[in-house]
Amino acid sequence: MATADETALEPAADVLDSRRAGGMFLRGSGLRMVAYAGAVLASVVSIPLVTRHLQKFHYGQYVTVTSLMLIVVALSEGGLANLGVREFSTGDERERREFMRSLIGLRVALSTLGGVGAILFTVAGGYPTVVVEGTAIASVGLVLATLQGTIALPLTTGLRLGWLAVLDFIGPATTALGLILLVIIGASLLPFYAAAVAAYALTFAITAVLVRNQITLRPAFAPARWRSLLRESVVFAAATALGAIYFQVVVVAMSLLTNAGQVGVFGLAFRVLSVVNGIPLLVVGSAFPILLRAARDDRERLRYAIQRLFEGELLVGGFLSLLFVAGAPFAVSVMGGSGYPGSATVLRILGCGIAATFQSAVFVFALLSLRRYRELIIVNATMIALAVLLAGTLIPAFGARGAAVTTLSLEVALASVLAATLFTRHPELRPHLGMAARMLLCLAGAFVVALVPPLTSVESALAGSAAYALLVLAARAYPRELLHELRQLTGR
Repeated sequence: MATADETALEPAADVLDSRRAGGMFLRGSGLRMVAYAGAVLASVVSIPLVTRHLQKFHYGQYVTVTSLMLIVVALSEGGLANLGVREFSTGDERERREFMRSLIGLRVALSTLGGVGAILFTVAGGYPTVVVEGTAIASVGLVLATLQGTIALPLTTGLRLGWLAVLDFIGPATTALGLILLVIIGASLLPFYAAAVAAYALTFAITAVLVRNQITLRPAFAPARWRSLLRESVVFAAATALGAIYFQVVVVAMSLLTNAGQVGVFGLAFRVLSVVNGIPLLVVGSAFPILLRAARDDRERLRYAIQRLFEGELLVGGFLSLLFVAGAPFAVSVMGGSGYPGSATVLRILGCGIAATFQSAVFVFALLSLRRYRELIIVNATMIALAVLLAGTLIPAFGARGAAVTTLSLEVALASVLAATLFTRHPELRPHLGMAARMLLCLAGAFVVALVPPLTSVESALAGSAAYALLVLAARAYPRELLHELRQLTGR
């Protein structure tokens, strides 16, 4: 077995082609999920303090800036992260170093331009001064976050997922600590926008140390090379970035179509949900280098990987959907108290779509690995248009609940269309549905246990979770590789 240091120095291509890749992915993604759970716990501690301190009016303004920044990230990222994974997975050492220099320079330029654009949008939109200033502060964090994500590519392609797990925890934990300190000192809204900047600076510094022997941090401001990168990445951008926007489109539409109170009600539920929406991208994104190599060299290996990702994401996504639907009242009372009436109903509506979000991640990365960019562009553009249509129709009439129904509809529609696209174009990759059917039956039984008896939300969540676990074990409705890795870790 290779040591951690040997793995760190092993070329990405050798790691991805080795028989160890699958085990490294399972263990590493497991560590990343544990780290993510720790980050969620940090958020659980900080969010209730922040929501109570800011109240729903100012919290709505805080969420508006956050969502605006996420839109800018999706647009300025331009598919370059996925392009970077592809190039770094296949090039030799010299090619990787030169590629990274150009990529760093380009991403600094694009994120700076995106930040300026976001500031101009808030000014043109007539937002309050504190929102404009908050957007300017958040734009600094945007540049740092972009840099950190770019230089972390060697960790991803080398399957050094343990270090990524550490970074996954440190960033949110540092942000949470900053928010808690601001609440303690009674800060106004504006400093809250700066809480994440320190976290981004810290994770960037740690990442720079980890990859210092693999890449140079000196950017190359080379317009000719940038044009080449942009030509390649524009397809990635249309294929991936647009698909990440529709969630944020709903939030921004809320800020334009209804009052700040309704934005706060939806924003609290959306913030609670957002702590789990990153999990599918984290897990499937960790497997992306393996999918890329399998799509190029071994379609049977690709089918196997898609099958296991499909089952794993359904297992976890179904459980989280159950947990959020059953426990929504408790989650909202903890996170926001009594100042956000209606948020529990909004969260329950949003929670129904979690499983679909998890499946969408599998289908998107599978299509990317197969270079089905045109299909992804069409699907994602359609989702953006549908988001605008539904938001414009439902939000003025139903406020936060209309926004929740819009989001749920988009999640289900996206997963369905992506699945149809993938398996129509590549029927040989269709997963066997026997285990998935057993999982869905187990999930249905758990929902009955959780929601039919007259229980409190905490009791419902606990009863449903216990029932789901027992039913899954009894029906053996889980990927066998998970059990194999658990036995290896426990020495059994």
